[in-house]
Amino acid sequence: MTASLINPDSTENASVHSQSDQAFEEDINLKHMELLVHLVTDKELLILTHGAKNEVSNPELTLGLKEGLESPYLMYQLLAFSARHLAFLKPEHSASYLHQAVTLQTRAVSIFNAAWTEINQSNCVAILLFSSILGHHLLTDTLAKRTPEDGLDEFMTTYVQFVEMHRGIHTIAMTAKMQLMQSELEPIISWSASFTSRSPRGNDCQRVCELVDQAESLGPEDKKACQLVIRFLQVGFDAVFSEEEQGNRYHMLCTWPMLGPPEFTAFAAAAWETSLADRGCRGIYDKDYF
Repeated sequence: MTASLINPDSTENASVHSQSDQAFEEDINLKHMELLVHLVTDKELLILTHGAKNEVSNPELTLGLKEGLESPYLMYQLLAFSARHLAFLKPEHSASYLHQAVTLQTRAVSIFNAAWTEINQSNCVAILLFSSILGHHLLTDTLAKRTPEDGLDEFMTTYVQFVEMHRGIHTIAMTAKMQLMQSELEPIISWSASFTSRSPRGNDCQRVCELVDQAESLGPEDKKACQLVIRFLQVGFDAVFSEEEQGNRYHMLCTWPMLGPPEFTAFAAAAWETSLADRGCRGIYDKDYF
């Protein structure tokens, strides 16, 4: 049997190599590689469970990257979150990283919307990871609005929008909870459920509870909703301030907005809008007549 080999010095072979090299260069984006390297090397960037941040392995990231190859919207969101984190770590290049973050996140959401059919065993892991990482990203953007320049009004408006969007995507993902509990995410979901079901221990929120109880403008259902979210808030404070807490002690930060009933978000938004209108009217009144 005669083997046929291409002469490495031939014109035909040079043309093949030229086309191959050009395609290779077009497929590889070094900016994306930087984001991927940051994902892999920064141990604190993606911790979704109780695992200690100094662990060598990161099962959440490993699973996310594997699922991202099958579900591009997840990979784009992973890279977007990495860019958002680098914008914070490297303020001198924040504009460039923020541009990457917005572009990649927009692409991720676009692919997700275009690919959406229904949630099932084959895509439930990717969708839940996507909703979780997107939620982290949206929360980061929201907290960035908490500046003296933007003011509390801008922050509260953005925060309510974040809660509504994050809860919507997460609700879709959790419709497949039975399938998720049979997936590789079962340890994460079980640990999160255990974390959020803890009984509050501290008294950091005691004054807030008293104010809610004494509020004459709140009905029984409103007070019940407020007390529920305050309970979760105290559990979060307990974890942050506990010296015995292992791993992700800030888990409640991103989970808290999804734990309260939708009625609380609607109530909070309405109360804030009423407060804005009241202050606006008083401002106009004071300016025009006094």
